[in-house]
This record gives sequence, structure tokens and C-alpha cells, in this order.
Amino acid sequence: MESIGEPLKYQRIWESLILPKGYQVRNQFACDPAIFFVIDGSVCVKINGSEEAHTVLPQEMFMVQVDDSYEIVMIEQTHLIICHISMDALYKEQKWIEKLTSMDNSVSEGFFKLSSKKMIVRYLSLLESYLKEGIFSMSFFELKLQELFFLFFNYYSKEELAQFLHNILSKDIQFKNLVVSNYLNAKNVQELAKLANYSTSGFIKKFQKCFNDSPYKWMQKQKARRIVVEINRGIKSLQEIASEYNFSSYQHFSVFCKTQLGAPPTIILEKSRIIN
Repeated sequence: MESIGEPLKYQRIWESLILPKGYQVRNQFACDPAIFFVIDGSVCVKINGSEEAHTVLPQEMFMVQVDDSYEIVMIEQTHLIICHISMDALYKEQKWIEKLTSMDNSVSEGFFKLSSKKMIVRYLSLLESYLKEGIFSMSFFELKLQELFFLFFNYYSKEELAQFLHNILSKDIQFKNLVVSNYLNAKNVQELAKLANYSTSGFIKKFQKCFNDSPYKWMQKQKARRIVVEINRGIKSLQEIASEYNFSSYQHFSVFCKTQLGAPPTIILEKSRIIN
């Protein structure tokens, strides 16, 4: 994610960003589910290429999911706090999420936002103070994430939370965690199914239920996400990246990037250099 100025960050869990009017945040693939809290200002949000724009105002929040692509435009100077929730963290919060699984069939698809209640606003204010003080303890901020879920389930109704968290409502969080933890070790769907101790057909069926996508398409998206990170880092040559990801030729690599990322690798690298 791009940022302006000197954002206060806690890698993988928390980010605090103050962004100017008109600034755009784009992410082709969300690495993890993330909750965006608008502290001050306002933003316009588009999800997964939809032309429908959603306005989020101060003291409101919204969530993006794994494999969501999104575009967020600052309507005015805006202060965002972003909570990145890893699949491991979701597994730890399963005791809370399971309380909502019975309502999974009653919620509607699409964008949904919640107002930040007073206790959430106080929680975020204190969190911001910790970040400003330079406290960057992994274990501490994991506990703060657990506290966030505690506040959610004590200050919001089940109906509100079922709608807000509907894309992670599942009794199969453990299966999702297994997939996310092992897909890098699998060359194809068959190998991933074997690592998960499933037949290929059974794995595909369960995967589609949990991820709302085919395992092949999902693995391609994850591969593309890792490749674009490697290109943007600028450490390895494009040929080295192509070889590392087992493309039979550079041409095949270029076609993959154009299909999955919307541009050949040379253009992605060129844009990265301009930004940096």
C-alpha cells in the first residue's frame, strides 16, 4: 500500500495514515482481511472493480477481504487507522466468530460499513498513542487485536456483526488457515489437496465453499500478488523472478503478468520506479 508523509506503522497488524485530499490507495489483492477505521475526513470506496462508490465518513469503518481488490480515494484530508487481520489471528478469534455462523445465510452480499461506537473511538485513540510512543511489540498488538474483537461482540448486535464480518463467517476457519499456511509449498491444486489430506475433488468442493473461488484461480492470484511485490522491490531482475516462479520462458512470464496484473512486467517495474 502506498502512503504519504511519515505514517506510523505496525507491520502486519496496524497502520495509522494521514493522507491528503485526492490521494488514492489501491490494492489489487488484499494480503489479509483488513478493517479501515476513518478517524477524521472521509473516503470514497470501490470494491472489486465495481463502479458503485461508497462514502465512508468520520467514525465509520469498513472491511476488505482476502482477494478483494479495492480503490480508496480521500474526499478530503483523512486520518485512517487500518487493522490487518492475518488468517492465524482469525483462527484465534474463532470462538467469537462461531457465535455468528448460524446467521451466515441471513446476511446480504456487498459493501457494508459500521459506525464506530464511543468505546471503539476511545480504543483507537489509545492505540494511536501507543503507536506515537513507538511501542512495536508483536505480542502486545496481538492482544490489542483480541481486545478489538471483544469490544465488537460486546458493543454491537449479532445482526450488525454478521453483516460486517460476513465474508469470514465460517466454521472452516481452520481449513482456511491450513490452505494459507501451505499453498506456497504446493505447485498445483493436486499437491495442495494432498497437503490438506483431501482428495482433489473433495478439496475443490470445500475450497470453493470457503473461499468463493476455485483453488486454481486463487493460487494464481496469490502467485501474482507475490510476483508484483518482487518486481516492486527491484532487487531481482525480471528474468530472475521468472525463473524463481518456474515459468518455462520469459514470454510466458510476461503473458501471466499481463493477464493477472494488467500489464507486462517491464511496465510494472517502470511504474514502480516512478513511484519510488
